[in-house]
Amino acid sequence: MKLEKIGMRTIKSGIAVSCCVMAGKYIVQNPMYSAVACIISMKDTVTGSLNAGFDRIKGTIIGGIIGFLMVLIKPGDPILCGLGVIATIYICNILKLNTAITVANVAFTSIYLGVIDSDPAIYSFHRIVDTSIGVITGVVINYLLARPNYLGNVKNELVKFEKMTLESIKHKIVSKEKLNIAKFEKEAKKLEGIYKKLVDESRYSRDEINTDKVKEAMNMCKEIYSHIHAIELLNKKLYLNNKNYENLKILYNMENIEWDIDEEKSPVFNYHLSEIIEEMKALREINKSN
Repeated sequence: MKLEKIGMRTIKSGIAVSCCVMAGKYIVQNPMYSAVACIISMKDTVTGSLNAGFDRIKGTIIGGIIGFLMVLIKPGDPILCGLGVIATIYICNILKLNTAITVANVAFTSIYLGVIDSDPAIYSFHRIVDTSIGVITGVVINYLLARPNYLGNVKNELVKFEKMTLESIKHKIVSKEKLNIAKFEKEAKKLEGIYKKLVDESRYSRDEINTDKVKEAMNMCKEIYSHIHAIELLNKKLYLNNKNYENLKILYNMENIEWDIDEEKSPVFNYHLSEIIEEMKALREINKSN
């Protein structure tokens, strides 16, 4: 069995939880709530950590308040318990806190059904404090320790996309093979995912990150994918025009390409191919400058 490498996010989660447990001796009432909040807050980016952490705090506050109010009316009543859950979910939906619904209901039921050993108001306060300490710890550890190099990852993926395009067009023109649209789609989605993380991370980066060139390159990749997809939908016999023929010879350093030449035929194919070549050249220049 091949052992997987332990990821940095896993290591940071362990460190953050250890800090929560140590803090529990002096600050929090129950380190379990802090540890759970800390683990949930440990996301790929600092922005993700903040969003997940704040949602958990908001959910705890909502569940705590509703649970406290319901206890004042009549603790342990089945009907009121159900109404409390409905109210908790409804308020979370109104505030667009869908990820906090479970947390809010756990806080509510813990208070209302009496899984506490103190006054409901005091219990609610401590749950909010415990959760907040866990969130703060998770965000701070995520910010300070070994943050992923998303800018470097995006640059590497852009180079990979350029090479994949170059190889695919060569296979299409020289070897007359079908283009692997699924491969392009998968790579485009992967690139988009890393780029979104880069944008999120740039808000809290300790270094200045200029995403303008990266965004420009991303748009080029989208255009290339769109043109490649359009080419693969063409089923008729295709012809190259002279401009594309000459550009392809230069691009692949070939003296001759076995392909029929006709200026009038296959205008749609030649348009998309021409756009791919130009976008690929521009993408190459950006990759060289990075």
